[in-house]
Amino acid sequence: MIKKTLQQAWTDVKPYFWAAAVIFFASLFAGAMSNGDIDWLDKQLQSISDIAKKANESDNVSLAMFWLILVKNLLATAFAMYLGIAACIMPLFTLAVNGLVMGYLFGKMANEGVDLWSVIVRGILPHGILELPAIFLACAYGILLGVRLMQGIGRSLTGKTKPWARFAEAMKGSVAIYAVVALMLLVAAVIESTLTLYLVKS
Repeated sequence: MIKKTLQQAWTDVKPYFWAAAVIFFASLFAGAMSNGDIDWLDKQLQSISDIAKKANESDNVSLAMFWLILVKNLLATAFAMYLGIAACIMPLFTLAVNGLVMGYLFGKMANEGVDLWSVIVRGILPHGILELPAIFLACAYGILLGVRLMQGIGRSLTGKTKPWARFAEAMKGSVAIYAVVALMLLVAAVIESTLTLYLVKS
């Protein structure tokens, strides 16, 4: 039953998953190409820095980083997924902002002469290989929910039979999809707070 629900949910969300990846990487490129300092993006970077600083002040840096990262990502993906019902705005915003912030950071590093390939391989790739697809999946499903809601409204207004059937099916599938997202984020947080932390410090 769960496997069938997941298979159907993935079939429905797959086009939106790839669209989410395109939006993220397009935003990353735009962020990397930006010139000069951008105040609101600097504030986003500062908030990320504050998480690392808070973890470093703990008696157990790895454990503190694990919980800070996991809770932050679980909340962000839950909001992106379920607030997508409101015209898909939240997931689109989440993808664009995350892409812009990462690209802006890469741009600043490149301007300072930092070896970006080393940063990506050591500081992002180990956990990002799970974290980024989890974010894409959550945002993609949020977009799907928004689309299904608008379709339901349209079908209801035009007198179609069972106008909300597809929206109800999508909501049912969202539970299984979010469980997958949460599992991916859990593993990613473990990797980021151990292997990535070790590689960055070494």
